[in-house]
Amino acid sequence: MTDGFVRKWVRQFNDGRTNVHDEARSGRPSVVNDGLVAKVNEKIRENRRFTIRMLSDEFPEISKTVLHEIVTNRLNYRKLCSRWFPKMLTHVHKTKL
Repeated sequence: MTDGFVRKWVRQFNDGRTNVHDEARSGRPSVVNDGLVAKVNEKIRENRRFTIRMLSDEFPEISKTVLHEIVTNRLNYRKLCSRWFPKMLTHVHKTKL
């Protein structure tokens, strides 16, 4: 945190602020809710070999970035291996990739 932010918070608490959480801001509301997360999780459990692009086809109203955030941050899935490679790559293997 920068010195400016610390000074701002100290000033606000000295003026009587008691809540440490950010106040509500105007702007676009989040499209991520528990129902959506449950639907995405259901689709993933149907096919474990999914891609974000495949999920995007299933949920066209949601961007790929938001779907990636749901899969990685909310559902805590990790990509372990999407493709097998030989241990020692030859020049031919390297040019094919």
